[in-house]
Amino acid sequence: MSKIQNANNYKKIIIILFLMILIVITCKNKYDSLISDFESEAKAKEAMINRHIDLSNSFIDSLAIYGNNYFKQKEHIDSELYNYLEYDSTSNTYNLDAIAGTEYQNNVGSLTGQGPIQESGLYRDEINLALGYNQYFNSLYKLMPDVAWLYYTSENNFINIYPWISSKDFSYTDELQKTEFYTYVTPQNNPLRKALWTPVYLDQAGKGLMVSLSSPIYSYNTFMGVISLDLTNVMLSEMIASKYEIYLIDSTDSIIATSRNIKFDKEVIKLNALLDASQDEMNQLKEAENKILRLKDYYIYSFDFNNAPWKMYLRVSVWSIIYQSILFTLPLLLICIFLLFTIFEIEKRKRAEAQLTNSLEELQSYQTLLENAAKFDFLTSTYNRRGFKQAFDKTVTANTADKTPISFILGDIDHFKDFNDTYGHAAGDKVLIEIATLMKSNNSDDDLVCRWGGEEFLIMLYNKTYEEAKFFAEDIRRQIEAVVIPWDNSKVLKVTMTFGVTEYDYDGSYETSISEADSALYIGKFKGRNQVIIYQSLMAHEQILRYEW
Repeated sequence: MSKIQNANNYKKIIIILFLMILIVITCKNKYDSLISDFESEAKAKEAMINRHIDLSNSFIDSLAIYGNNYFKQKEHIDSELYNYLEYDSTSNTYNLDAIAGTEYQNNVGSLTGQGPIQESGLYRDEINLALGYNQYFNSLYKLMPDVAWLYYTSENNFINIYPWISSKDFSYTDELQKTEFYTYVTPQNNPLRKALWTPVYLDQAGKGLMVSLSSPIYSYNTFMGVISLDLTNVMLSEMIASKYEIYLIDSTDSIIATSRNIKFDKEVIKLNALLDASQDEMNQLKEAENKILRLKDYYIYSFDFNNAPWKMYLRVSVWSIIYQSILFTLPLLLICIFLLFTIFEIEKRKRAEAQLTNSLEELQSYQTLLENAAKFDFLTSTYNRRGFKQAFDKTVTANTADKTPISFILGDIDHFKDFNDTYGHAAGDKVLIEIATLMKSNNSDDDLVCRWGGEEFLIMLYNKTYEEAKFFAEDIRRQIEAVVIPWDNSKVLKVTMTFGVTEYDYDGSYETSISEADSALYIGKFKGRNQVIIYQSLMAHEQILRYEW
């Protein structure tokens, strides 16, 4: 009897140790998962900001080429807006206020200047160049509506700024040529004539703190002026909004934007002042480039942007990670305590063994549920981002040697908010489920479907080039367009989707490919929705446009 009791006690000790190890492992896995999510958030924000930087650089470079080539032309045709310019002899200024209330007001900028309007020569040509920029300003503003201002500032004391604003609210002054967006690219400061990003500064047109991308315009070797675009602190802060602390800084360590709810009150703030960090701590902070570094009670992740002199820092409290990990483990801990209590109360060996077996099966089932919850979207039963990334990595690892073609299709339900607003969120959920079911039914076993976020779905097609993926996406688009979803007896829901397609580059990164598909999707939305856009075709078209400009 004593031996049996000792054996039972020994088994109880083993069970206790096993459950303790299980709790520790579960907690550690959750801890690692939170760190991974922290890193994934950093890369997602990096891709988002990079897209704006690249679009801005591409646009300004194109306008700079256009402006520099403009002065090489022998003949120039007056803009139809030139005759709307009016001279005010009292203030010795001129403006374009005459277009107020006309068809032009919503499509062109506001041109104001000092002195009389020149009727001939290089100065007149330059005014026509500035007016000609309006069509390109209008196109970019539709593509990037979060840009604050687009403008051309002349060395000859005038400015054309888009969107239009009355000269009573803003007009050219000599102070503009002393502002960062102008001084940074003047010949003495920018002899190589490059497009440059300014440090953060205060906008004179009243939109608060901002950064500008500017490029000089020359007539042969004569400096004529500066073409610029502005991104505000408010817009960039909204873009990087996150549950984590995020700081976007310029080359002077001044804060361009932050995810924290902080009002800068028109004052440029240094990162070390906001974080109350010493110089040694700032040096350690800068060591966290493209890796997670622990600094005191925080995890830090940072990276530099290739095409802008900016750096982004993400920060999360170590104690916050620990707290969430423990909270996640708490249900399992309670289950373990209950099992132990049950085991200690059982007197008969067979009953105790049966209870233990059942309890372990429940634990395994619970663990499986936790693993599935971490990989799949509960509403649509498609992969979530984490599960999709794991499955994708497994596919790429198996095909790295022969580089079997892999394509991405990123789709967004058009006007999805209308379903929720008109019929309620249950209708929106119904649409998501139907779309997910249709997508899964069209895929092979090697393909992957993911609810990328909100109303966005991401499809990975195995062994298909982007040309083949285009036809696949077009077929899906047509099927969705034809679907009739019954709702509330007499009502039906009609859905369309816009898709962006790209082919994965084994020599590139996963995030870059997703960003390419997102860029193509963004263009599809801009062009009217309910269509399929291939990123590679966009790049070819952009090269043609650059050559023409």
